[in-house]
Amino acid sequence: MTRIRNDIQEERLKTMIIRSLACAAAALTVAALPARADSVSDFYQGKTVHLLIGAPAGGGYDAAGRAVARYMGRHIPGNPNVVAENMAGAGGLILANFLYNRAPRDGTVMGEPTNSVPLETKLQTMSAGANVAFDTGKMSWVGTPAQQPQVSVIWHDRPVHTLDDMRKRKVIFGATAAGVDTAILPNLMNQIFGTKNEIILGYNGFPDLILGMERGEIDAQSALLANVTAGNPEYLRSKKIRFLVQFGSSRLAELADVPTAIEWADKEADKELLRFYALKYDMAYPIGLPPDVPAERVKALQDAFMATMKDPEYQDYARKAGLDVSPVSGPEMAQKIRDINSAPQAIVDRLRALIIPPK
Repeated sequence: MTRIRNDIQEERLKTMIIRSLACAAAALTVAALPARADSVSDFYQGKTVHLLIGAPAGGGYDAAGRAVARYMGRHIPGNPNVVAENMAGAGGLILANFLYNRAPRDGTVMGEPTNSVPLETKLQTMSAGANVAFDTGKMSWVGTPAQQPQVSVIWHDRPVHTLDDMRKRKVIFGATAAGVDTAILPNLMNQIFGTKNEIILGYNGFPDLILGMERGEIDAQSALLANVTAGNPEYLRSKKIRFLVQFGSSRLAELADVPTAIEWADKEADKELLRFYALKYDMAYPIGLPPDVPAERVKALQDAFMATMKDPEYQDYARKAGLDVSPVSGPEMAQKIRDINSAPQAIVDRLRALIIPPK
């Protein structure tokens, strides 16, 4: 069953952001050559850097992006103002396509799409590749503030606790779109583990999904851990939701009693497939730049990002917000993306076939 919701206000916001950044791009084009000649500090002084977030307000992506924006400006040479803005839609594709094709290539626009994007150049599953107009290998990467698995959570009164329960009972999962993890993971569980999950599309991010669970529209959802711990931790404190499974490469210490999907798998081929997919969770909140940003500005932003991660005020703020502080640097992210893009084709083809069943 598929439900599609249109959010007029969200589309208007996207249009306003795109128009604003397009005007900035046009203005910067006129002064492109002298700007490149300036020092990094001179370039950024007095400017505003936009950090676009490819998810709605209120969830883990939003919390992570806004935490970085809050403190990063003090570590960029010239101390520009860093402003976080949401550009949600299509599981991060709208932001990724905008960043790659339309954003200024001068270091004044960064983007935090969903963690599905680092896999997309190789995997091509979101909208079956039809709306993918970017190459992750040609982008520059600033870093990720955390490494976090996706988790599946279920409403507290549903009589489902284990994999065996999921094989016996239908569980209704809410999801945002077909090509993102909220839908992909319950679908993979059906195909690999023989569960009976039904997926309803069209929800607008974690806050909307958690309300759907509370209203009884859906039983469960898959979300980044920070969506659960930072998006609305009261649901955990009041034990209104509980964990079923985590999709990282190993159990987190704070979820020591929650099995990984890799542990559920009996066949080595299934374990290899799930390990490959878990690479994305090493880049839980990927922050990137368009292609062709001057190298000295890329390095300045990468260095500023890592300095932010070590900033005691940032660390204190992040932990109070329920965000893990386990960063990966920009160069390390770039290497992980190279690893993804060079993965054995047989694993990629099988994963794609499971995610996009033949019509």
